Amino acid sequence: MRATLLSILLAVPLAAQVTSKSKPTTGVEVDPVYATVNRPRALALIGDVYHGPVMMRDGLITALVRENIPVTFIEDPAALNAKSLADYSLLIIARNGRYWPEGYGKPQTAWMSDAQQKAVWDFVNNGGGFLAVHNAHTMYPNGGLYYKLFGGDFGGHPAPYRFTIRIENKSHPITAGVEDYDIFDEQHMSKYDLDQEHLLLRSVAPDNKQAAAGWWNEFGKGRTRSLSPGHTPEPLNPLMTQRRLRNAMTRLLHEGGKGTVTIWIVQ
Repeated sequence: MRATLLSILLAVPLAAQVTSKSKPTTGVEVDPVYATVNRPRALALIGDVYHGPVMMRDGLITALVRENIPVTFIEDPAALNAKSLADYSLLIIARNGRYWPEGYGKPQTAWMSDAQQKAVWDFVNNGGGFLAVHNAHTMYPNGGLYYKLFGGDFGGHPAPYRFTIRIENKSHPITAGVEDYDIFDEQHMSKYDLDQEHLLLRSVAPDNKQAAAGWWNEFGKGRTRSLSPGHTPEPLNPLMTQRRLRNAMTRLLHEGGKGTVTIWIVQ
């Protein structure tokens, strides 16, 4: 019996062996993000005194994993420079620019140096993607290259309350599959300098107070996206927020078209 079974197994046609032309053994088409080990990498600068790094990490990690994007998280702003960026295709900043040289509560300044601004500027212009999350437009050097990438600035915010994230451009790849939804968060009153074409999201309060909440831009070979919700876990974790994050990451990595800055002010 064993001999018979063995002979049957050995008689399996060679066509059943895996070749470069074989279909996946799962019987389904391979998603492009899982088709190669050569995945683009992301560098994420996260966490500040108002937004813990663990919270920001946990809010970003699901989208990164589902898009199969290897990521390195860092908390020390000094680690962001031209040399460190050279190994990555996507930069994510999810922290503010505040720095208290003499201790918290004392006079503050911006931590980002001219050299760091130039490094981010060159990174984007040379084809890198930049995803700015929540307060990544807060208290950075006035008039510098960093804000030129943004097309906007921090405009303050009231205490958290429930408001609506409204999709302004429903035909853009970043908003694909995303619908209007309500969140409880800080409504950032971002100063928006670009035109209607670049605006993706708008926040709308119950009293109709409104502000830009997400937009895109392009520089040289690169892309930027800014998304503002994200002061607490609640606005980072909804399905619609995660869908926007995933869409933004793939666009920034040029997997859906040409290079960009996504200023997703995830509130």
